[in-house]
Amino acid sequence: MQIQDYLHKRFSRVSDFYTAETAELILSCSKDQPVFEILEYLAEPTQASMAVVNDQGSVIGIISERDVIRHIAVHKSIVNNVTVADIMTTEPITVELSSSCVGALRAMLDGNFRNMPVCCEGKFVGILSVLEAAKGRLIATATKSQDLFSALAVLNNDFPCAELQNDSDDAFDDFRKSRKNIMLVTENGEPIDYLTSIEMTRLRLQTMGTQL
Repeated sequence: MQIQDYLHKRFSRVSDFYTAETAELILSCSKDQPVFEILEYLAEPTQASMAVVNDQGSVIGIISERDVIRHIAVHKSIVNNVTVADIMTTEPITVELSSSCVGALRAMLDGNFRNMPVCCEGKFVGILSVLEAAKGRLIATATKSQDLFSALAVLNNDFPCAELQNDSDDAFDDFRKSRKNIMLVTENGEPIDYLTSIEMTRLRLQTMGTQL
């Protein structure tokens, strides 16, 4: 495992912030369902949208409370034969469980939508809201203080360093020999992140796990 692989999934992963679909919490529907059948779900204060999935569990659309409101604004009502397919947004942007909240939040803000279907290996598993993505973004930001990086850069010679693309085994050996409690992560010689002794141990264990 390379250090950059660990850093990529260390903070604010979608898997830590999304709402998972369960038997008690229905977050998906089929395109052939009447809209009337899903209104009770969309009316929930914590559930403003539902993924539309096919028989294989792949996301083919998304339907939100705003889609229903827009339909009513145009047609003045919802008749019994109106299906999810008549109202849903097709080909929605989705996000994988292992992706970062930072990227998901950026996509939602750029696309001006508030909920994103979450997939695992192409199959729908839940919904990520813009508020939850923002929480993940804030956590990621809080862990990367520019003032701290500036201070670490000054102390560059006092801490062991590992380049972002380095193998974690080599980095762990250097860290152990240094007897320090922080290892700087550099890119082209410039500090871009850091790992504490606890994180170095976690990185070591994860590397050992992938080698078994």
